[in-house]
Amino acid sequence: MCGLGGIVLKPGVELNIRPLLGRINKIQNHRGPDGQGVWLNDEDAVGLCHSRLAILDLSESGKQPMHSPDRQISIVFNGEIYNWGELRVELESLGSVFNTQTDTEVLIESYRHWGREMLDRLRGMYAFALFDARERLVFCARDHVGKKPFVYSEMPWGIAFASEIPAILSLPNCDKRPNHSALASMLLHNMHHIPDPHTAYVGIKRLRPGHAMLVREGRVDKIWRYWVPKPASGPVTARDVREKLEEAVRLRMFADVPVGALLSGGVDSSAIVALMTRFTKDPIRTYALGFDKDDEDLRRARQMADILGTHHKEFYFDPARQWEIFQLMQATYGEPIMLLPLLHTHELCGAIHQDGVKVVLAGHGADELFYGYTGHVQTARLSRWLRRLEWLAPLMRQAPIDFLPRAAVALAAPRGQRKAALYRGYGKKSWPSLVNPEVLPTLINVAAQEMEFWGVLTPSHDYIDESNFIGLMIENSHSVTIATDLPAMMSGVEMRAPFLDQQMVSTAFAVPFDEKVPKDGDLSRLKLILKRAVSDLVPENLLYAPKRGFGYGIPQDNLLRGAWCSFGDKLFASPHSADGLFQPQSLKASWENFKMHGSQGSNVVPNMFAIQYWLQSNKEF
Repeated sequence: MCGLGGIVLKPGVELNIRPLLGRINKIQNHRGPDGQGVWLNDEDAVGLCHSRLAILDLSESGKQPMHSPDRQISIVFNGEIYNWGELRVELESLGSVFNTQTDTEVLIESYRHWGREMLDRLRGMYAFALFDARERLVFCARDHVGKKPFVYSEMPWGIAFASEIPAILSLPNCDKRPNHSALASMLLHNMHHIPDPHTAYVGIKRLRPGHAMLVREGRVDKIWRYWVPKPASGPVTARDVREKLEEAVRLRMFADVPVGALLSGGVDSSAIVALMTRFTKDPIRTYALGFDKDDEDLRRARQMADILGTHHKEFYFDPARQWEIFQLMQATYGEPIMLLPLLHTHELCGAIHQDGVKVVLAGHGADELFYGYTGHVQTARLSRWLRRLEWLAPLMRQAPIDFLPRAAVALAAPRGQRKAALYRGYGKKSWPSLVNPEVLPTLINVAAQEMEFWGVLTPSHDYIDESNFIGLMIENSHSVTIATDLPAMMSGVEMRAPFLDQQMVSTAFAVPFDEKVPKDGDLSRLKLILKRAVSDLVPENLLYAPKRGFGYGIPQDNLLRGAWCSFGDKLFASPHSADGLFQPQSLKASWENFKMHGSQGSNVVPNMFAIQYWLQSNKEF
């Protein structure tokens, strides 16, 4: 787990890129405090840089940028390839000779033997950039569901890429104008972040999950999707789910450093820690955070820690400390993001780092894949009705969709486009009250666009499956993939998520939603097939306890209207318009109404709180 970066100049451009690469490393040092490296090709037109968090092969031979023996292939890599041992054996049979005990070297040899098709063989979380001197191109890729970040910018002198936005912002000629459509997407329903491939800046983009990119002569030559989500073949049983989970945990226990875990006392993290104890003789170090010592999350975590005999530590919410983390997180992420549990996770990861632990396992993704949120009962009910009423869809499509209720919108829109249709409706309802009327016609609903992009790839016809796949890839990224990278890497900690293993994802896709959400609507039986799969690992009182979720006992509205209210008053006293995007007076009125009544089911004001902080603390605006 590390920070990567690189620069590729256009032909004829003379620019000393070595200090720029050093600048990228300095800004991303928190991602890899164990060492830094910079490399330039012979013509000084291509450069790679890397900040290392040493997890495998702690020796100097594991440092990056790493090169093939003939120096024709060079790579910077962030993440872990969990099947690197199997790939290494296969590559050795093809004649490869290895000089390190790293998955990075396996990537180099995989490219040498299989070229870009190597991506079909990788199992892990990764972002990498590989320079092929023979073809004079840079080959970049990001893992299937986007656990590792990759941002890039095309500038007059060439292209630059990195793990984090601030590294790109530090380079000359980057277009730093606010991206109106991207910022406006955060005013829609459940969007606490800006969806890939967009960022808050006009000149910076993200590589989508499951995508690869070729860079030639300082320009993006090609971007393509290499991953198509597919369900596992055949019917899936609880035993199958258990086997895949065991395998995913076992693979993520491999490291040359201690491995700990986040433990909330919920089903997901409890099952993971229970399995971890079967793959090591040493006690597992576990960590939890709650409102105070009487917090229900902490009580459950204590019970599980006692059962498993872990070395357990718990921490309590401090609004002043969390405000400091909020500010640091906005600066590190480089654009607005609003989700309180991210702050709690960083608080834990800071303690984990101080404990000398570099790797932790966590339960992220299980609720999206196995349907553990309370709202899934209603969505499942809607999906069953849509099955029965599908014959009405052609008639519904003749109605003005903007004025239809949610169920009718989902029925009227084509499969794969139903969630996107809902978000287009959210835009038409939310934007006019906050967005400048002159700017409104220029906005593109990028959230809906991306939902349609991924929605048509959903390996199921049922609406709940479409909705949750979109949740995994876009809508809930803030609490799934961003949550497993940003708060941990800010402290130089690698977070691994067994439920996001690509084979676990395929297994979950193959489970009919009726086996995840029972027809009786019993909230305690959500994620039913998963609960059956781990019933011997988690005591029954925790297995079927009411759903809470990390940070449940620390409501966001209460914090913003309480301990953080004075910060909001300052932010909304003279709101920033973001280059004419927002109506300042409307924002101010929304804040005052929020203080009196709360968010009332909308995330608009809390998200605008983050946007205003980002705008007002950003030196570029």
